[in-house]
Amino acid sequence: METRKVVKITIFTALTLIYGTCMSIASSLFIYIQFLKNGSSVSLKTININNQTITINKTYKSKEKQKQFLVTRINISGKINSIIINGKKYVLPKTINFTKNSSQAIFITVNNKKLYVENQQLLNINKKVLFTIPSLKTIGVIDKNTGLIAGFIGTQNTPTGIAVNNNKIFVGYKNTSVISVLSLENGFHISDIPIPGDGTCRIENSKNKLFILSSDKKRLIIYNISAGITNSIIFPRKISDFFVNNATDTILTVDGDTGNIDMFSMTNGNRIGTVIIPGSIISVCGDEKNIYAADDFSKTIVKYSLISRTSDVEELINRPLKIRNFNNLIFTVTYSHLIAFDTFSLNPYATFNIKGISELIFTGDKIFVFSKSGKYFVIDASSFYTETVGDIPEAVLEGTYN
Repeated sequence: METRKVVKITIFTALTLIYGTCMSIASSLFIYIQFLKNGSSVSLKTININNQTITINKTYKSKEKQKQFLVTRINISGKINSIIINGKKYVLPKTINFTKNSSQAIFITVNNKKLYVENQQLLNINKKVLFTIPSLKTIGVIDKNTGLIAGFIGTQNTPTGIAVNNNKIFVGYKNTSVISVLSLENGFHISDIPIPGDGTCRIENSKNKLFILSSDKKRLIIYNISAGITNSIIFPRKISDFFVNNATDTILTVDGDTGNIDMFSMTNGNRIGTVIIPGSIISVCGDEKNIYAADDFSKTIVKYSLISRTSDVEELINRPLKIRNFNNLIFTVTYSHLIAFDTFSLNPYATFNIKGISELIFTGDKIFVFSKSGKYFVIDASSFYTETVGDIPEAVLEGTYN
């Protein structure tokens, strides 16, 4: 199968969200270097901030697909208004004030061998891709148009699920029974929504509703954003996956024990039916005609017709870990690859050599792929050309976009 290209990226820093009573983590400063021209290079020997000296001793070179690199992350407090790079002082356009558990980024921009320093800016980004980094209690923000990171939003609690609706960000936390509502414009905290259960694992957004999977994966909460009404689907066992199928107004869930696929109404959460596919189903998705399932025991993907009640199967070399459909293709995640299959024939269409994928975000014209290796990739959804490759500081759990 043909291997497609990878993506171009950017990384910046984190603003601050103050909420909750969890133990705090130190404020973080992320330092990135970015190039305006391909093929440019610069050597960084040392960086000094607030009397902290960080030895780098590394040469960075701009590539066709990667023009921005993570240099380092440091714990910090107080205020900074300048940075010393290779012994030369650079004044920031705006002083950074590190409050409790905040995160910020500084960008070193290289243009014709000259260095400039910049603050992160979220206000100037109209189309945003957001993702949670639980280990750093941080939400990352990427400029959807450029594929580059625009900044970060720091949190006191561990962010897990995330969704966007009507210029608001909805964030769920591990072991915290609220959903925080933030401004999409700048990440500032607006309000909190109490939810039942012990916290959040995932959040999906569709038709002015939030679908919130609890931390124990035994409760799926349907929250009507306009009415403020909450309904819950209680499962006897953990579910291994769920998918909101807008084409049929249903929610598909996978029983973590039996592998059975249950269908529920998006409106009221009532059970509609059950599909039993032999094997060990761990992930599910669907469209108006079919349900697509990943069987990790037989290493197959299964297409189940809602019309004929029959199944087709495509074998894989490696175990499937996650499956999602988009633009008449089935995207299947394995340990070492992302494989796109045609929904009609199940024939492989494209293969991407990306290991350890933790999240996929389909934005319409682009696909954002996050890897546990510390990279993310931006892929053109039409040509499958990898536009951008970028650095992320830690593993991403879930993402969304506006």
